[in-house]
Amino acid sequence: MLSHDFSPALRILGLAVAVCSGLSTVILGLNPPPAGLSKLNPSILLSSVMIGLLLLGVLGPFALHFMNPDRFLVLRAGIFASAGFANSVALSPPLAVPIQEIIGLVAAVCALMVAVLSLYKYMARDAESAQESPPNT
Repeated sequence: MLSHDFSPALRILGLAVAVCSGLSTVILGLNPPPAGLSKLNPSILLSSVMIGLLLLGVLGPFALHFMNPDRFLVLRAGIFASAGFANSVALSPPLAVPIQEIIGLVAAVCALMVAVLSLYKYMARDAESAQESPPNT
């Protein structure tokens, strides 16, 4: 049985992911492209990470904020798992900046928490519905 309602926590942590990802994107954009990459074009690498972080880390969680947190829990878990992945990619050593590392780490951990809470809520809801249904005879 689900003893707590995680809907406010899902909304608050989701907004934290979107805000921290947005800050991380802005900080990455203000810094010059990484130097010392021999096989990759540094500006293309930085641009692709920024676009991925904007799409997966900001727009996805921000769009889910306006949806009912009790619906589409598996979709919510997938979107926040991809947001955590985008934030962890932005933490790679050639790209990371000291303050951006902390903000990206907070966003990645919050995204992981939302994904796990969403899956927990989905599994608990299915377990409750299985216990309440009468057995077929």
